[in-house]
Amino acid sequence: MEDMNDLDSLSEFEKYFTVFEGSSQEDVAYAKVFWNSLSLQPPVESSLVSVDIRQRLKIAKTPQPTNSGSKQSADSKNEEILQKAYQRQMQDEKKRYMEMAKKRDEIMVLLKKQREERIKKEMISLQHRPRRSDQTERCYIQTPSETLDEDIKEVQALT
Repeated sequence: MEDMNDLDSLSEFEKYFTVFEGSSQEDVAYAKVFWNSLSLQPPVESSLVSVDIRQRLKIAKTPQPTNSGSKQSADSKNEEILQKAYQRQMQDEKKRYMEMAKKRDEIMVLLKKQREERIKKEMISLQHRPRRSDQTERCYIQTPSETLDEDIKEVQALT
């Protein structure tokens, strides 16, 4: 009777599992490893808990009694830190303004130098330029005074 029960349980067992009949133990072991590796994991969406998401809130710290002295020391430390940061910021700003002033002075020196060079060149070229007063005198010299008087009389006659 036990044999019948064993056969029934064996046939049910064979329904759910693949039996490798006539294969070596080594082949059976490799086949089992292969089929076990192919078992599919459930999709991430079906999991109730996700690894990358925090499910719980942080535990609140228990309030500790505060001493007025410790609060004042913390305030003074914060004030010192703020004061140091402000001083550092002011130093950086002063440094930046000093660099800008230095650049401005360099530019002014360069402009002054260029102006002096331009004036020197103008003084040199001034000696070689024709004088304008000579040109106006030449115009008057070329025109006789008689023709000028006639032109003046003709213009007066038109009015």
